[in-house]
Amino acid sequence: MAVAPIPRSDPNRPRATRLGVIAVVGPIAAFAVMNVIVKIVRAPALTIAFYRLWMGVLIMLVVVRLTGRRLTWKILGRAVPSGVLFGLNLALFFSALKRTSIADVLIIAALQPAITLFVAGPLFGERVTAHEVFWTAVSLGGVVLVILGSSGTPAWSLEGDLLAGGALLAWTTYWLLSKRVRREVPAIEYMTAVTIGAAVFMTPVWLVSGQSRTMRWQDWAWVLLFVGGAQAGHSLLAWSHAQVDVSISSLLILVEPVISPVAALIVLGERLPALSIGGGLLAILAVGVVIRRATRSATRSAKEAVAPEVVPA
Repeated sequence: MAVAPIPRSDPNRPRATRLGVIAVVGPIAAFAVMNVIVKIVRAPALTIAFYRLWMGVLIMLVVVRLTGRRLTWKILGRAVPSGVLFGLNLALFFSALKRTSIADVLIIAALQPAITLFVAGPLFGERVTAHEVFWTAVSLGGVVLVILGSSGTPAWSLEGDLLAGGALLAWTTYWLLSKRVRREVPAIEYMTAVTIGAAVFMTPVWLVSGQSRTMRWQDWAWVLLFVGGAQAGHSLLAWSHAQVDVSISSLLILVEPVISPVAALIVLGERLPALSIGGGLLAILAVGVVIRRATRSATRSAKEAVAPEVVPA
């Protein structure tokens, strides 16, 4: 008698492990609250980005040292493109947050899942079904309601929205590239190299910008808090790429534009209209439906992988 594993019934259906979902949703929810810090800090956007990245480099180098890992030139070379995109995203994203409402910036960023659905198949062999497409569309519809509700508020700015659009393109490209590179580079080493590349990229950009180089002591305290949470969060996101299909992980990011406006309302007093509240609830519902299906698929596949089938010799 021979023992053979039962093949997966649908190996290309988007999947996500429960730990992977937590590793994405946890940091994204934290980022949603931490975005308020960029508004609180009085320093210019690029100054915040510069100090945030170099402080992040120091933190990651300490982590690499304490965990006994090695950062090689090969790893640095693989992560440089990701680092440039990460730095560009931060520059545009922070600038957008300074110029328009937090809700608008994050709603524009929420277009990422729609972009990702078009490339998940060709790049990673993921088969996105009509189920994922439908609920992604529903979620985006909820996100549109949020932005429609906030577009008439005093904090809105067209320049800020355009910067947010640039940040969207940079982040989406970074996200997809990270999914590919993480197949060969461990999460901590990868995020360390990415942060170094982003900091090196940001330095001349910041110097040429002529923005103020000084910050108040209160600003330093806020930025330190931001950096600690951001580095831990991005490291978890880098780890999650092996646990969650990119078509699912990009959709989970829609949690951020739903939570951030609430944080902005509580901390900054940015108005949150009823239409935005309804749209946010709709987006969360749609994301929940997709997560439930994806985690079930992953659990079923894991059980099938360990359940033997007895076949004639």
